[in-house]
Parts: sequence; C-alpha cells; structure tokens
Amino acid sequence: MNPILTDILTGHLQVGEQSLRPEASLEDAGLDSLALAELDLLLAEHGVTLGEDRLASVTTVDALDQLVDEHLAGR
Repeated sequence: MNPILTDILTGHLQVGEQSLRPEASLEDAGLDSLALAELDLLLAEHGVTLGEDRLASVTTVDALDQLVDEHLAGR
C-alpha cells in the first residue's frame, strides 16, 4: 500500500491497520463520506489531487490504493 495513503489513513483518519485489507470496502474500513472529503484534502496536501467524485467512485481499499498510485505515476 502506498505509504502516503497509509500514513493519512492510520494517522490522520485513525483507521486501524487491520482494517486496511485490500478487499475491504471503504465503509468496512471506517471511511464514510465525511472521511473521504477529509482524505481528499489531506491527499491534496501531499500533491495528490483526486477530487471527491473520483474518491467516491472507488469501493475498496485496494481500488483506493491503485487510484493514488496511478495519480502519482502520472505526475
């Protein structure tokens, strides 16, 4: 998993590392719409500008990780 994403999820958003299984849904990991909005802002601070719509389009922890990695690879 991307270290920036892991740091934000486990540090700022206080998601337990055990919840970050690739197949886990974002909801099961504890990420509701408010947390996704905060995640969007925190990612932007690290140069990862995705937007809430793109974040809302992913449903699993693995898909979120891939979205962040794709953005970072395309910079």
